[in-house]
Amino acid sequence: MRRLEYAWRSAARGRLVTVTGPAGVGKTRLCEEASDRARAAGLRVLWGRCWSDGGAPALWPWQPMLAELCGPETAQLLSSEAETVHPARFSRFQAVADRLARAVAETPTMLVIDDLHAADPGALLLTRFIARARLPLTMVITQRTPSPLGEASDEIALRPFDPAETRDYLATNGIERLEAPLTDTIHRLTDGSPLFLRRLVALGEADFVGGLREAIDQSFARIAPETARLLAIGATLGDSVSWAEAAALLNMPAARVIDTMDGAVQAGLVTANGTESFAYSHDLVRRAALARLTAAELLDAHARAVDIVGHSARKAHHAVNAAPRSPEDARRAIEVCRAAAAKMVRRFSYEQAASLLAQAVSFGEPSAELMLEWSDAVLASGRLAEARVLYDQAADAAWDEQDPLRYARAALGMGGIWLNERRDQVERHRILGKQRKALAWLPESEAALRLRLELRLAAEQVYGGGPVADVLKTLEEIRLLGDHGALAEALSLSHHAMLTPEYVRERLAIARELISVAAAAGIDILALQGLCWQTVDLFHLGDPRADRSLAELRVRADLMESHSVRFIVAEIDVMLLIRAGRLAEAEEQAARCLAMGEEVGDADAAAYYGGHLLAIRWLQGRGADLLDFAVEVANSPLLAEGEFAFRAMVANLAAEAGRHELARSTLAQLAAAGLDALPQSSTWLSGLLAIVEATVSLGDAQLAREAYELMLPFAELPTTPSLAIVCFGSTERGLGLAAATFGDLDRAEAHLRRAVAANLRLGHLPMAACSKANLATVLRRRGEHRAAEELLDSAVNDANAMGMEARARAWAADLVSRHITLRRRENRWLVGFPGREVLVEDLIGMRHLAQLLAHPDVPIPAVSLAHGGAEAMSEQSILDDQARAAYTARAREIAHLIPESSPARAEELRRELDALAAELGATTGLGGRGRTFAGPAERARTSVRKAIKRAIDVVRAADPAVAAVLDSTISTGYQCVYTPDR
Repeated sequence: MRRLEYAWRSAARGRLVTVTGPAGVGKTRLCEEASDRARAAGLRVLWGRCWSDGGAPALWPWQPMLAELCGPETAQLLSSEAETVHPARFSRFQAVADRLARAVAETPTMLVIDDLHAADPGALLLTRFIARARLPLTMVITQRTPSPLGEASDEIALRPFDPAETRDYLATNGIERLEAPLTDTIHRLTDGSPLFLRRLVALGEADFVGGLREAIDQSFARIAPETARLLAIGATLGDSVSWAEAAALLNMPAARVIDTMDGAVQAGLVTANGTESFAYSHDLVRRAALARLTAAELLDAHARAVDIVGHSARKAHHAVNAAPRSPEDARRAIEVCRAAAAKMVRRFSYEQAASLLAQAVSFGEPSAELMLEWSDAVLASGRLAEARVLYDQAADAAWDEQDPLRYARAALGMGGIWLNERRDQVERHRILGKQRKALAWLPESEAALRLRLELRLAAEQVYGGGPVADVLKTLEEIRLLGDHGALAEALSLSHHAMLTPEYVRERLAIARELISVAAAAGIDILALQGLCWQTVDLFHLGDPRADRSLAELRVRADLMESHSVRFIVAEIDVMLLIRAGRLAEAEEQAARCLAMGEEVGDADAAAYYGGHLLAIRWLQGRGADLLDFAVEVANSPLLAEGEFAFRAMVANLAAEAGRHELARSTLAQLAAAGLDALPQSSTWLSGLLAIVEATVSLGDAQLAREAYELMLPFAELPTTPSLAIVCFGSTERGLGLAAATFGDLDRAEAHLRRAVAANLRLGHLPMAACSKANLATVLRRRGEHRAAEELLDSAVNDANAMGMEARARAWAADLVSRHITLRRRENRWLVGFPGREVLVEDLIGMRHLAQLLAHPDVPIPAVSLAHGGAEAMSEQSILDDQARAAYTARAREIAHLIPESSPARAEELRRELDALAAELGATTGLGGRGRTFAGPAERARTSVRKAIKRAIDVVRAADPAVAAVLDSTISTGYQCVYTPDR
């Protein structure tokens, strides 16, 4: 009670209290006492009670409370007939909250909603909406289960008496002579319910021995049979029953009903509310009354009630319960349910309408129109996967009925609210076939339906390589219809068809128009879809307003219980965790998202999870762990047709893992017709980035340049595929990597500097670290070693802080200077780098190293090293002078290319140079003269390699770090070279 008093005394800040506990525990009694005290303290107190047995009006009990607090015009806002605000449910709820805020601003108010567990889903949504609006009032909810209103609620959990408390209660009420086994039995039978214990105490001590069942029966036995029958039949009308309805149901005068019920009032089974109505003292009493009717009597009572009650929802409740009585009753139940459901839809209670129509469908072979009404209600409730199945069934029913209009409506619904929702190709083409059949079957006079189908088919065709222009042309034709519903649907599908980088700004305008048009048409799910598209577009643009749009989307999706949009919000949350460098949290959230996506039936749930996992592992430097997984996803028949990003990721991961043949073959398949022939999609830009990453490892300058030209127009965008479910940072980084791969270091540096800045603006901390490391590599190739090491040091620290340990280790290894100095000191050599030098003995291999280190990036023939610059003579030449000149020219060209190439490309060039050197060595003697026998080049290659290896091993014994640098920068073969910036 103190907590409730605190709540109403601080109502100005908005308070929500939920009183929970099982039936009969005293929730209502506590709130009644709290209400009396609140009134005494000067508060205005209003009560609303939910109906526990069905038949409640849509959004009940808010209508009477709003009418009393704000006037009937506010209650009317919950009807679609009101024209003062947009017809969308969210807009109506917001208008109600605004008027309620004004109504309670001056007068302290407490609202009590009893038995919220019995409320329909729409009423629960409105309650949650108002609770989270933080209005200056106290709202008290009673609920049998824990609060459905989330963290905003202050929960008071009431529990039944335990055995000791049961004994104390009985003793307090004068029943002290019962033995412990009997009091334990009483506790077990009553579950410690204060209500039942109070009833048993009222019956007296002697009645305890019979147990609870006998005690309830004795309560009914004390009243007249006519009263008991009236109680039983009246119970079919609900917890609270008007005298007039009870009289009509029993076919007797109202005055006689009132007189007859006096005995029940005296027995405490009901309470009389003047001349208006009576109420059962508790739902448990009402259920005991119902149990006294035979099955036939219960059916007859419900059948008569259909003609007696006035409200459509109550009519439907009774019609449903009477349906098993006869085929005629079943037919009537279907019609009554359809009428009630239509009214519920107009009052934004989509979930209640869907539930009612589901019951109507069970009463026989449903018509196509009934199936369509059910499908529409389920879709409006946000249950997308279920709706698709129902539309499919509706199409079959329409075909059987030979109804082309309803067949067309069902075929449109089968597509869902997204494009490409059916990933199994057989199933996809089956649905497209039905939609084409629907279009061909429709009369030319049905312009609106025809255009809707044409746009759907054109938009679906985009995912098969079709042009976006056809979609936009049909969209403009639909605009001319003046049909807000058709236009809202067309805008959403058109937006989805334009989900490529080139349309990102046009899409944002379409998303904003969709929000406005769908709200005006009262199509909640498409208005929410528009807000979802707007949020995605802002993330694709790297616009800082994206966070605010996401916050609004989160609130609306949560308040409207749109599970499909909640799933997208959760996916974007994973992306934001990755951008913040919280990779472990992101992985946990990604797994939860997968379960959520499978539950709502999102076709991309598994692909999104794969994208999250690949991004996380790649950032951790563990991408190779998922190579087999990436191959499996890339080959999945459920992947969208034309989707190449996962295959590009296979090439990237394979190259990083050293599986170069797999990487090359995958890239060859992707680039067979040129990269510009790759299909446009929402993942096109991220697919090109993966290709660039692979070219870096493989040193494929030509392919890198091709990708560069395609990506360049989108340099200012982040690489964000699909519905912003993952982000690979600024596109500038991919451009910088490509430029470095084809050897334009000026461009590479400029792009990577912009990438660092852009990723920091985006808040993509892992990609900012990667961009720093990439920039350091470019700077080192340009000889700017100090700046490179500063960047690498920063990248290593950032990576370690974000759990990117493998990348941090790799970058830390590059922090060691790769520029070795080697100086002669008496009869030994001083080798190392500043601050880390060691003395080693004079070896032939040290002399070879001295020549190589004196000429960085310049290949020196092993023959020249072995003979100290002198060359052996030979009397004749096997290779003609023209061929020898060509070989030599190519060798010089390669020698110049190696220093400017990526590591992988440089390695390929060295292998080619070795082959040329071997050929020249085999046919060329000292002084460049041809010879007729082989041997000197090969002998030189072998002896130089062994000598250098022995020298490095000696250095390793003195300082492994210096030796490690020599290992990674010295290459031996027919041509030997020192490449410190490799």
